[in-house]
Amino acid sequence: MFREMISQPKEPSTTGKSNLWGIVLAGGEGTRLKNLVKRLYGYHRPKQYCTLTGVHSLIRQTISRASKIIPDNKILTVVTSHHSEYFREELSDQQEGNVIVQPCPRDTSAGVLLPVAKIYQSDPESTVIIFPSDHFIQEETKFINHVKEACTFVERNPGLIVMVGVRPEKIETGLGWMERGEKIHSFNDLNFHQVRKFWEKPDLKSTASLYASGCLVNTFIVIGKSKTIINQMRKHLPDLYEAFTPIMKSLGTKYEKIFIEQFFEFMPEVNFSKNFLEKINEHLAVLEVPNVYWSDWGEEERVTHDMKRFHLSFSHKIYQRKKTERLYRLTARHLSCNSI
Repeated sequence: MFREMISQPKEPSTTGKSNLWGIVLAGGEGTRLKNLVKRLYGYHRPKQYCTLTGVHSLIRQTISRASKIIPDNKILTVVTSHHSEYFREELSDQQEGNVIVQPCPRDTSAGVLLPVAKIYQSDPESTVIIFPSDHFIQEETKFINHVKEACTFVERNPGLIVMVGVRPEKIETGLGWMERGEKIHSFNDLNFHQVRKFWEKPDLKSTASLYASGCLVNTFIVIGKSKTIINQMRKHLPDLYEAFTPIMKSLGTKYEKIFIEQFFEFMPEVNFSKNFLEKINEHLAVLEVPNVYWSDWGEEERVTHDMKRFHLSFSHKIYQRKKTERLYRLTARHLSCNSI
């Protein structure tokens, strides 16, 4: 069984082969940005497939960010089937098998377990980096190089899962927060600490207290050995893990897609941060990324704030094209009706 194959390595692999993989999470609905997107595009479109500034969508920016340290063939993107119109448009150049389609949304734990299990099946010694697809980051190269150091840390401490944290400039609700414990490792300006406690989206009063105490905000960029993540999910999310058993047994076989389509809808909806990360403090470490600006573009207020701060402009090109196409269709329909 899949469960029996999972065991912790005693020391890092020394084969020299790259075992670093990336997972881009892009299965969400992006409802919190619905109003902004509708004003920019003229219709609702999941935020990860939107080009808010510049020339690339958020999902393409995330894949590009990951590719700075991960081979293209080892970056998996998790999408949802009813977004097919958008991911076929945005991900048409991705290698076959690198786009993982969820038959339906089942919250973040299922969205993480599926790609992690697939990676483990093909590379048992793999280290994975989980990237949400709605981040705005200044000085991307510096940021991603810090993430790479976290991968080195994980190779040396395979029993720990590292979360990338930043020090917020103000009280931020709607995010995860971490209290740092004992320092585990330092390298140049980077410090790794044990996570004393993790809170997912605490209330305003608690958030203000955490901010005053110097706690860090969770970017949801998570680094860990695939087998460690699976082991911890098996232990702390047994119902989800058991529901996944048929899919896990099918991975790498000709029945994989069929089993995913048949069994995924029966997965319990479990939040990765609230129901998993909050339970495993003793297995969590946090890397504070210094001197880099990071923002979660899940809220319209954050998007508009960053646009003004960094003198950026919204991209209206697609909206104008769609608007012109609609006007053309309406005009053609009007002329057709009048000619009858």
